[in-house]
Amino acid sequence: MVTAMSSRLLNQMWPSFVLIFLLAGCFGGKTQVIRSEKQQSAETALTRGIRAEQKGNYPEADSFLSEALILSSSIEDYPTRATALINLARLSRMQKDLPRAEMYADQALGLISEDSRLIAEAKHEKALLEFTKGNPESALTWAQQSIAAESGNLRGTRRNLASRIQLSLGNWVEAESLARTALVENIAAEHAEEEANSLRIMGIVARNENKNTESERILLQALTIDKRIGKSSKIAADLEELAITFQRTGNLKETTLYLERAYDVNIAAGRLWQAIQNKKGLTVIYVALGKSLLADKAGETVRKLTKQLESQQTQKSTVTISPSNKP
Repeated sequence: MVTAMSSRLLNQMWPSFVLIFLLAGCFGGKTQVIRSEKQQSAETALTRGIRAEQKGNYPEADSFLSEALILSSSIEDYPTRATALINLARLSRMQKDLPRAEMYADQALGLISEDSRLIAEAKHEKALLEFTKGNPESALTWAQQSIAAESGNLRGTRRNLASRIQLSLGNWVEAESLARTALVENIAAEHAEEEANSLRIMGIVARNENKNTESERILLQALTIDKRIGKSSKIAADLEELAITFQRTGNLKETTLYLERAYDVNIAAGRLWQAIQNKKGLTVIYVALGKSLLADKAGETVRKLTKQLESQQTQKSTVTISPSNKP
């Protein structure tokens, strides 16, 4: 949910270190700032890296972002360098290379001043990293600092992360309060994905407070938004949460339907690990319903997908990533 460095940060920061150069000279006609070839190359590599990251092409993203980091460091282009570092931290975290992610995140925090518009994103990424490492208390501290540092329209995004962390700690009241405030902020900022994130958290909190009807209603709202914007991973997450809500009520028929839908979405998107978890859940439910044939079939699917996932992970570990020399 929260997100991390993406197109929203690129859109927010470009005016400060790219568009100013493109627009220079439009007013007055005489003064025009000229960027060096290396600076242009660094910014181009950065843009390509972020786009590749958004598309899920991690090797290409790593290549371009590393190139942007090298080029920007060689000419002391601090905004591009800091942006590359944050994105490399995020990319490494998503690839579960946490030591590498921490190295880049700490470098970014050491480079960015407290009054920079990038500091909120750097602290947000540090919070995500700590959360991934299993340090929710530290993650919450960084998330709170990120909220305080946010000077733009991403406060709802920052607050959603803090809410997620409170949720993981079992602090339902705090999580719900943060998510409800974030919902208002995200609606105002027209951040549909983050709006759905806020709703999903609220739906989970409602379920944990045994308000299952309210949980279903709120989660369906999140699902409607995620389907409208076509966010596959979040659609699957909504369906999985709805399955859990119905399981809490003892309605195994609806639980099965939502888990099957989640599986179909995940497998179509190539998210094998998530699809395996869906099938494992279905296996348990089929056994409870006395549907042994379906349980055996689901179990066989789990074994097949597990082998496929292990094969993919082996292939990825052999890939060598090096900086690109593309223009």
